[in-house]
Amino acid sequence: MTTGRFLPLAAVTTAVVSSTFLMLAPACGDEATPLDCAENCAPVEGSYPLTFPNDAGLPPECVNLNVPPLPNGKDLMLNRDGGTLTGSLDGVALKGKVQETGSLSLTGTPPPSSDGGLTTFLSLNASFTGGAADSGVGGSLTGNFTGNYSRIQGNLSQRCTVTRPFTATRR
Repeated sequence: MTTGRFLPLAAVTTAVVSSTFLMLAPACGDEATPLDCAENCAPVEGSYPLTFPNDAGLPPECVNLNVPPLPNGKDLMLNRDGGTLTGSLDGVALKGKVQETGSLSLTGTPPPSSDGGLTTFLSLNASFTGGAADSGVGGSLTGNFTGNYSRIQGNLSQRCTVTRPFTATRR
């Protein structure tokens, strides 16, 4: 009577686990090493003051969590070693990747807030256009900034997410 009842659940679980492994696996070349654009990567290194056009500010649920304002006018600092990026934004260390096409992604988590309660995860995805910093050709970024914030107080967990488009021109 119970035979087969859990078969659909097992099939779904297997499919989910299998697809998760596929999504987490790095893109590889013939030698099973992650692809890196090396010296052909977009020359994104430099300092980029962020601008959030037409920004309406933080949503009320983020204001209630005491989320800091968006880093409007703050410098996104980028360093590149092959396809690997390191950088910082408003004191938050960032790590990520850049592609030959100029597509880049960065993530970072700052130290815990001074009140010990706010947890932050930042993500920036952008496209670079322009030349190398020392080429005389300007460089710019266009992309999305996402901040995921949460605060646990007792048994309650409050969360908010802010996603805003940004532009930045290298100094």
